[in-house]
Amino acid sequence: MRILIISRKAEEVRRSFQIRQMAALGLSFEFLDAFEAGDLTAEECQTAASNWPSPTRRQDIGCFLSHRKAWQAVIAHGAKMLILEDDAVLSDDIAAVLANIEARNDAWNSVYDLEFAPRRHILNRKRAWQDEAGRFGATRVYQNRVGLAGYVIGPEAAKRMLAETNTYSLIDAHFWHRSWLAAYQIEPAPVIQQRFLEGEAESADFVRPEKDLVFLPLSKVRKQLRRLELESIKARNLVAGLLWGQKRDVLVDRSRFNAGTVKSG
Repeated sequence: MRILIISRKAEEVRRSFQIRQMAALGLSFEFLDAFEAGDLTAEECQTAASNWPSPTRRQDIGCFLSHRKAWQAVIAHGAKMLILEDDAVLSDDIAAVLANIEARNDAWNSVYDLEFAPRRHILNRKRAWQDEAGRFGATRVYQNRVGLAGYVIGPEAAKRMLAETNTYSLIDAHFWHRSWLAAYQIEPAPVIQQRFLEGEAESADFVRPEKDLVFLPLSKVRKQLRRLELESIKARNLVAGLLWGQKRDVLVDRSRFNAGTVKSG
């Protein structure tokens, strides 16, 4: 499966880390140059913020635009791809996970979340599928999904995501709450951000400082309408979760991330 890592050209530490990690895991990949948030004008930021009910930062908008670039690459490729952010650490069984996902004849709207996020999810009580060796499996996830550090998406789902993001949204909140999306969580999660590995929460190399201005929506009416729209989508997912799901933490085996423990610098 083709692997695309979203990364700013100036992020030499992160790029060096990913080159070494991918070599250790025997994986081929390519960098996708992230959109530079610094290129955005204050006017562009304010226009984007007016389409979202919560405070917005330049880097939020840059992340939004970067993932849209990644979806364009998926559409051009015409097959499932793994999209990573440049602080993603991969487990030593990532190749087997990707091979299993790639071999499956999934519906066009199936998307796999490979990332561990430290927030409880609502997941189906039963696994949708499991690999033959019983090492990992996929579970339908209904709500409380955050983060886009590592996910597999196909061209049809990418095309629809692209069409639905002509105006700014906080990208992970928008992505995981589409009513048409069939989202599956791989467990144990084979992707984790560096700062969530034990002892790495405050690693200066992997945590960007919060220096940017915050932009707020100008219209209170538009803000409330947008919030209602988002909450209505969450409510539909919650109904399914109440019927078939349970709220719990995503499973993760931190001992499987040996290739990612090689320090940068």
